[in-house]
Amino acid sequence: MSNLPIPTPVRRLKHAAFSLLPGRIGLRNRACLRRLRPSVSPNAFRQALERVTPESVCLDCGANLGLYTRPLAERAAKVYAFEPDPWTAARLRENTADLGNVEVIEAAVGASEATIALYRAHGFEADPEGGSVSTTAFAEAATTDLTTRIEVPQIDLIGFIAGLEAQVSILKLDVEGAEVEILERLLDHAALAKLDHVFVETHELHIPPLLERTEALRQRTAGLDRPHIDLDWR
Repeated sequence: MSNLPIPTPVRRLKHAAFSLLPGRIGLRNRACLRRLRPSVSPNAFRQALERVTPESVCLDCGANLGLYTRPLAERAAKVYAFEPDPWTAARLRENTADLGNVEVIEAAVGASEATIALYRAHGFEADPEGGSVSTTAFAEAATTDLTTRIEVPQIDLIGFIAGLEAQVSILKLDVEGAEVEILERLLDHAALAKLDHVFVETHELHIPPLLERTEALRQRTAGLDRPHIDLDWR
């Protein structure tokens, strides 16, 4: 049997057909179908970036090596860049050392303050830069290597936002599954009013227990005018 991937048009038709089924099968296929569509997030992010004011702050949660930290820092008064993995946080500090308005916070973000277990991806030691994008607190994630457990601090992100004096122009949330609980709490919190744009990468395809909760978040955020919440960041 061939191991070649199914051509995208065929995959799209397959997922479209199965997306009509009830329950988890339909939900998963709808999620797969969304991933095959061209993302409008890059254009939306650029437009949001143009509206960042010199008085505002931006939050880069799951900053990784700082690819988005730098353009945020060029526009905002302050950027808080959260990165929990010690190896990745060290590289992030190196990559943003010339940016005086960037504060690297070596911690995970979540819906509460805690100490959590973090897991790296399989093959991290051979390719730490490539593997750094898959570090997660979810042992159920498809990429997780359970032998790589690290204890790290977790910041209460909603409390952090509530404590800021400035408006948050952009919140980028790429936190390998933690986005679900954060958004569930944030949508019911007064801190939501302090946000202008939220860009989120969801991970329900790699962390199956998040499938229904992520779909519920899509339904809750679909009618919001402000903040603008994009759940298809990738």
